[in-house]
Amino acid sequence: MATAINKGFKTEEILRIYFLKNGYYVARGIPFNYRGFAITDIDLWLYNRTSSVSREISIVDIKNKKTPQAIERIFWVKGLQAAVNATNALIATTDKRPDVKDFGKDLDVFVLDGNFLSKIQQYEQSLESRLTDEEIISMIDSYSLSKLDGDWKTKFLEAKSLLALGLNFDNTNKLLNINKFFLEQILTKSSQKEISLRIFYAICSYIAINLDYIQRDLAFLEDANSRKNAFKNGFRYGNKGEKEIKRIIDMSLSFVEQYSDNGQSIASQARYNISKQFESMPTDILAEYFSDNKVLKSVFTVALEFELLSVNRIFKLHIDSTPEVKSFIAILLDFYGIDRVSFANSIEYKS
Repeated sequence: MATAINKGFKTEEILRIYFLKNGYYVARGIPFNYRGFAITDIDLWLYNRTSSVSREISIVDIKNKKTPQAIERIFWVKGLQAAVNATNALIATTDKRPDVKDFGKDLDVFVLDGNFLSKIQQYEQSLESRLTDEEIISMIDSYSLSKLDGDWKTKFLEAKSLLALGLNFDNTNKLLNINKFFLEQILTKSSQKEISLRIFYAICSYIAINLDYIQRDLAFLEDANSRKNAFKNGFRYGNKGEKEIKRIIDMSLSFVEQYSDNGQSIASQARYNISKQFESMPTDILAEYFSDNKVLKSVFTVALEFELLSVNRIFKLHIDSTPEVKSFIAILLDFYGIDRVSFANSIEYKS
């Protein structure tokens, strides 16, 4: 049975199920931070692949209170839409006044009013099969050493927050780093295996969504080598790319050359070491796999599968999932330098 949650959170979960059933990828409770300041949480963050070259990101502000203040929320969500560069903004409110919908239409904010919320209560029964976000956080908190042992909750929320900061190589690479932490917990903390796997699956879904978005700009690169090089460049150097990163490095080292004793020698050695460090990154593994057209076509569906794995109330391992999901994890293991067989043995639950 689902753990009881308050009315507002239940509405968020029901709306999440509604959008999932309509083909969206949905994340809930996305922290939005600006320059270190915690601004707000995005109630629902929706992602939809509308065509091979088109994607839509929508945010939903949900208020299920006696006095929902819907007009004010329209202003708020419109500003938040601009801040996170979302395609669409929606509010869900118990308010049923036609004026609210009209005002939303004037500001290009879609209003899901009280009549709509009443109709989707049929999805409440689906809550029984899924863990809520509150239950996932509670599972993390139940591990008494989670704060000292790398601060699991903060890392998980940081991974979530990256969805609101842009879908790109920089944030994909950050997600890869965070997910390596949870992969290591799977291997070393047998008592926390389920929650670390759930978080690992969730972050895999974030990575997959980033890659689906990134590929829209590469859709017209028919040449396989061009796609591979674009992915290799992105995984290795991030959004700036190789040329810009090397320009920044050269500019920084020029000060060493000018103002340090033996500056030219020191800068030359530093430049060599930095270059070798970039070259040693095993990004070819990721680039080779994710530049494949068949993989790119399935990555959105893979994200949806990972999302479900992370919240299934009856916990299921990915070993029973589609070949695409298993291949996704296998490639990450190769990238992290973790033996596939050792990982498979570590997650087997012994009876």
